[in-house]
Amino acid sequence: MKLSRILGAVALIVSIALIAAGIVGNTFQTADHALAVRYKDAVSHEASIQKHADSAAKTAPSAVKKAETAIKQTDAAIKEATETLKTVQALYDGYQAGSINDEVVDSLLNAAKGISEDLSGLKAFEEALLENAEEYKALLESMEVEKDSVEDTAYLLVFQMMKSEFDAAVKSLNNAESKLDTAFKGVKDVYARSDIEWAGETIQKSKHDTPETLEAFLQAHKLILDMTASLKEKTDFIVNEAQLALEASAAVSKADRLSNSERIVLLIGKAHIFITLTGVILLAVALIAILIPGKFAYAWKHVPVFSTFITAIVMIIILTYAHGNTMNFAFESYGDWASKWLINMVNVLRSNASVGMVALGMTFVIITGGIDLAVGSTLAGIATVVMVILDVSQSGFFTAHGLTGWPNFLIAIGAGLLTGVILGGLTGVGITKGRVPPFIVTLGVMNIVRSVAQYFTKSTKIEVPKEFQVISNATLQEIIQAIARIFDKDAVVVFPESIKFLGDLMLLQIFYWIILAVVMYIISKHTAFGRHIYAVGSNERTSRLSGINVDRVKIKVYMLMGLIVAIAAITQVARLRGVDVASAGSGLEMSAIAAVVVGGTSMAGGRGSIIGTLLGVLIIGIMDTLVILLHIDAFLSNAFIGAIIIFAVLMQRKDK
Repeated sequence: MKLSRILGAVALIVSIALIAAGIVGNTFQTADHALAVRYKDAVSHEASIQKHADSAAKTAPSAVKKAETAIKQTDAAIKEATETLKTVQALYDGYQAGSINDEVVDSLLNAAKGISEDLSGLKAFEEALLENAEEYKALLESMEVEKDSVEDTAYLLVFQMMKSEFDAAVKSLNNAESKLDTAFKGVKDVYARSDIEWAGETIQKSKHDTPETLEAFLQAHKLILDMTASLKEKTDFIVNEAQLALEASAAVSKADRLSNSERIVLLIGKAHIFITLTGVILLAVALIAILIPGKFAYAWKHVPVFSTFITAIVMIIILTYAHGNTMNFAFESYGDWASKWLINMVNVLRSNASVGMVALGMTFVIITGGIDLAVGSTLAGIATVVMVILDVSQSGFFTAHGLTGWPNFLIAIGAGLLTGVILGGLTGVGITKGRVPPFIVTLGVMNIVRSVAQYFTKSTKIEVPKEFQVISNATLQEIIQAIARIFDKDAVVVFPESIKFLGDLMLLQIFYWIILAVVMYIISKHTAFGRHIYAVGSNERTSRLSGINVDRVKIKVYMLMGLIVAIAAITQVARLRGVDVASAGSGLEMSAIAAVVVGGTSMAGGRGSIIGTLLGVLIIGIMDTLVILLHIDAFLSNAFIGAIIIFAVLMQRKDK
């Protein structure tokens, strides 16, 4: 005990420090004291470092890539300008030589074919040139033409050829310049985001007027070739600059780091809720270790419900941390965190309300020494009865005869409850009067009920009215609104903005579950029927000898089980607006049994509690949620849940 108090004192000091740090950190966003100013400076510094790191990681490599693309474009421009210069030179030389004959025309044709290979944009001109050239050749063969006329025609052909070659070369050059200009801007951007000085030059795009003579065309092409060579030098320069910028930017990023004091301030400011929560939990542990270590240890060893309660608290703490971690504990305030935590817990309870209800009935069944494997199929069968009565489709019998609205709803609910009681009663009679083990009877009922339900719904598509959803899905605001209008038909209920999230909570299924748990608790602790249930489970022979009608007790327990399953089925139909008969309730029996066992109920019978079952359902529900929050692989999820069930049971230290 002395050691526990020493450890508790240490934990107390640490917890107070954590709580104080968390409270101070909560003021960093709104206050203007020294620490708050330092926090804001650290946030700005961190953002600057992150921005620079992103720039170094993205912009500089992009600039290098753009420069490499510019090199390829420049090389293509050089090659294209060289080829076009050769073609223009040949045309010019041929024209100057005056060899106006078929040979010149053939050279024109060959030049046109060369253009089609290099310049895809001149297809129309090529076709026109070929057509004119063929006509000219035919004309030479059929008649004599004056030399001046032939020379003029050849001049026009050559001029058009040179013009297209020149335009193609200029286009290629401008394209290379544009790519290079983009690369320059990319590298310059890296320099602008770092502490490096930019010394590069910019690209001035060339402007070329179309020459009007053959000699001018020849000179212009030679000039284009010279400019492409100059462009090549610029691409080499920009690649070197991009590499230097990348290295220098990385060096600057590496040198600019947060100081240790800045890291501490940022941690306190951003994770103040995490720090406060940890401090509060540690404070509770410290107080237990200092004030009541002996009582805690005794309750842990001798009170099964207490150990189950502590297990549930541990699971809630784990879920709280897991939920906060999904948002990096980046909440605006304690109120924001509390509202999201409450919504998350309500969702856990609501999604497990059906399992919770069935687990309450399963508790009585297991305490008597029995088992019910048919609860999942029974839920599907009862849901089928309810949906058939509610059906508003063309095949709906009741709605076809004008029975709709709440009268129809009440009949469906009554029929569902009655079906559950009958199925539970038949199961109980089979076990008691037929002297068949509960495992065998409920296994048979499981297959019979689901098969019959599927048979009667195999060719119909049942449609549940939307209004029926109010039984499970009414929000807290709608419930309060309805109650208020009982006293004042014009009453309007509006939740304040600060707690508006409360009005959107759907709590009816949880409410049904809690009411049912209270009723079951009263039965187990304050009625003769409840005492008989424990007596039958402890020793059936002794119970018979003491005058207890064991068969009647068991039949009532299974009827109660059927009634509870019916309530779960009705609320589930309302919540989901129908269920899939083939899969509804699948695995429900295992989840309910697991919750009952984790809650401390003995499979041998005679021992268990409703409170323990409630805690067991909470533990199982939290486990399912943790599987999702922790992104556990689907193939490992069942293994994870199984491990936690074993861990939870091991935590429940019970006296033998």
